[in-house]
Amino acid sequence: MRLLQTEITPFINNSLHVELRDQAYLFSPLHGRPCYHSHPELELVFIIEGHGKKIIGNKVTHYKTGDMVFIGPFVPHLWLSDPVFYKKDSTLHAKVVIMYINPKIFESMLSFVKEFDGVREILKQASKGINIFGKTRTDISKILIELASKTGFEKAIGLLQIMNLISITKERNFINNKELTNPFGINSDRLIDVYKFINENIHKPISLKEVAEVACMAIPSFCRFFKKRTKMTLSQHLVDARMMHACKLLMGIDKPISEIAYLCGYNSNSHFCKVFKSHTNQSPFQYKMSLNKSSN
Repeated sequence: MRLLQTEITPFINNSLHVELRDQAYLFSPLHGRPCYHSHPELELVFIIEGHGKKIIGNKVTHYKTGDMVFIGPFVPHLWLSDPVFYKKDSTLHAKVVIMYINPKIFESMLSFVKEFDGVREILKQASKGINIFGKTRTDISKILIELASKTGFEKAIGLLQIMNLISITKERNFINNKELTNPFGINSDRLIDVYKFINENIHKPISLKEVAEVACMAIPSFCRFFKKRTKMTLSQHLVDARMMHACKLLMGIDKPISEIAYLCGYNSNSHFCKVFKSHTNQSPFQYKMSLNKSSN
């Protein structure tokens, strides 16, 4: 089985992400279909409803409703719903809450705060994959589900609570006790290269030809690939990415709207304002004013 080596942070544009998924069968929207993959982000998964096969590292086992697994950076894994979920007349659902954590957010914290020694150790152990059960699983699942609707400081506090619970509990065991071996073959994720290129060049015009070259693909092949993976065209994604960047800039810096437009790749201020309003139902000025009111 070939391994897709990918990343999560460029897709979600965040170092900490929690989401609830309710699907016909279990898969990651970031990959478009179930696939054997790894990424540098830590992953915490709680199965609210569903059953199937899971591969964590070199271990193949079954999962069921109520299972919770903590996976370390670059650990190959795959969650695959049982065949009954794929039948046309199936009324089954795969429900899961998942947290992605970029380990970089722990770097300074773990280096200087002795009280996080337990967390530091559990992050090392997560390379084996960790099953969590009992009351600890119940406590963590409640926090995890609540975090799906939280933002900012509350989400950060929830993360620390979860990491502390995992580090101190005895209600856990390792999935892999042996050293992980490298998979037979590895494919790098071309879409990650595309996303990174777009994020690095969001301040200027980006052509389809340029992006296809980054992916080392012909334009027609790239368009099919991009649509299959993201469920949108490149132009739609560019608008979403530019608008997300605009919102961040409007929150973070005090600059004229015309300069914000330029930093988001728009040479025309009026066109930028039109696109922004269609995307957010507010003009850039109204959006900035609403931020100021909420902070007062």
